Amino acid sequence: MAKSADMPDAVPRAPRPFRGDGDGADPSRGMLALLVLGLGCLFSSLLIYSGTVISFLRFPVFSLALGPAGFMGMFAETTLLVATLIAAVLAAMSLRRSRPLPFMALGAVAAVAYLCCALGFGFACYFAVDIPTVYLLLGAAAAVADCGMALVWGRVCARRLSIRLALVVVGAASALSAVLCFLYGWLPLEGMLGLLFVCSAVAAVVPLAVHEPPASQGEPAAADRPALASLFDVAGMPSLGLVAFAFAMAVMRTAFNEGQGAYLGALALSGAGVVAFALLKRGPFLLSGGLQQTFLPIFALVVLAGVSITATLGWGGGASDWLTYGLYSMAAVLTLATLCAVAHAGEFSADLVFSVALCAFCGASFLGQQVGGALPDEMISVTVTLTTTLYAFALVLVSHVRRRSEADGILGDAGASGETSPVPAVGSGAPAAGAEEASLPDAARGCEPRGFAGRCAELADAHGLTAREREILTYLAEGHNGSYIASALFISPNTARTHIHNIYRKLNISSREDILRLTREPRP
Repeated sequence: MAKSADMPDAVPRAPRPFRGDGDGADPSRGMLALLVLGLGCLFSSLLIYSGTVISFLRFPVFSLALGPAGFMGMFAETTLLVATLIAAVLAAMSLRRSRPLPFMALGAVAAVAYLCCALGFGFACYFAVDIPTVYLLLGAAAAVADCGMALVWGRVCARRLSIRLALVVVGAASALSAVLCFLYGWLPLEGMLGLLFVCSAVAAVVPLAVHEPPASQGEPAAADRPALASLFDVAGMPSLGLVAFAFAMAVMRTAFNEGQGAYLGALALSGAGVVAFALLKRGPFLLSGGLQQTFLPIFALVVLAGVSITATLGWGGGASDWLTYGLYSMAAVLTLATLCAVAHAGEFSADLVFSVALCAFCGASFLGQQVGGALPDEMISVTVTLTTTLYAFALVLVSHVRRRSEADGILGDAGASGETSPVPAVGSGAPAAGAEEASLPDAARGCEPRGFAGRCAELADAHGLTAREREILTYLAEGHNGSYIASALFISPNTARTHIHNIYRKLNISSREDILRLTREPRP
């Protein structure tokens, strides 16, 4: 039976993901529905997203000749370039600032700017304003407003959504946005503008309505923030899907304009597939496993094979376009859900996670537009195929390196945490039958975990472990190593090793066997 979206993960004895904000309750069904609605409206009203902007090409003003790009090209390139710069500045500020901007102030300003930009852009399109400066100014203003809304929604999702809930909410919101963008193309121009304004209002109001101030002190001090390299270590590979999506869709600008229906259909199917996966999956979701490490590489290879077969048989590009849209929309949905989970884990601030992602997305989109505009039409498909090939190669290579690293103990705990015995390597799922049992000490092998959770809690209370250390202690007592813990908690391996070292120091132990002896009792 499929698991409901607001139920905790079905992992025996697994602790709740640490959030660092004192919040301990999963969102209710009503809250999840509101988040899906608001996020779907955001995806369908962002003016830095081509799925939204392309619908405006129906307006007569964009049929006027104005240089090689036209009014829409001028607006889109300005928006993406300015958004890239703003996101880079926001990322730098989030690394240096001791406290984030107040949520309500940021949300209110971003909401007003977001609605004003939607109204202004709709007015210029409907009344066929043909002044180039207007679209340049609108593009810059839209970049500021969209970046602000991205940070606001990033904070909401980081606070509310663990990985399972993030997959459900982001997947359902993506499917909803595909439906809304389809309505943009089906409704008359007046109806399209009315729907855009409604979506913009919902996207702006929902985060203010669902916001809850954190119970704890908020963000860590600037001196305590992890290095930017640690963020790339955690989210770099998943974010590659979002970058590839942005670049490929921008390069395919002409084909994307003409085949938007195929893209929206692929996006809806991808979102529904992610939701089904999240509800049906049993066991833990891992940063380095599941869809990211297994499904996407296979899907990318299928896309390459499909492109080759259709080109050889002369069937046209319809089927290969569907496959390409499906691959990149799936990668984008998974990336957004993963970023929510990384920010939810609390190691990195939500502002840092989403400003870096926004900078990468807008930068890749801008670069893709420049490449697509400079290439002849016959080279567009070649460029997209090359991008897909590189993406597939990167997925396979990183998956192989990570698995080899885990198997060799490179990402394990032996050196950094002071362990004196090897740790069982755990990959993207549960360990093989008997693997961890064989590595247990004689005193713990074949033992029942009687009073297991209570004993871990007693040790944590007695030795003053932090909330994160309590959580990691439970994983260590279950026999997991540092790389598995980092992947399960969506934190960097270095951070996991640091926490393990602190646990050993506080418990005055030096090996994994000591933890097993402290937390397990022999079977009578």
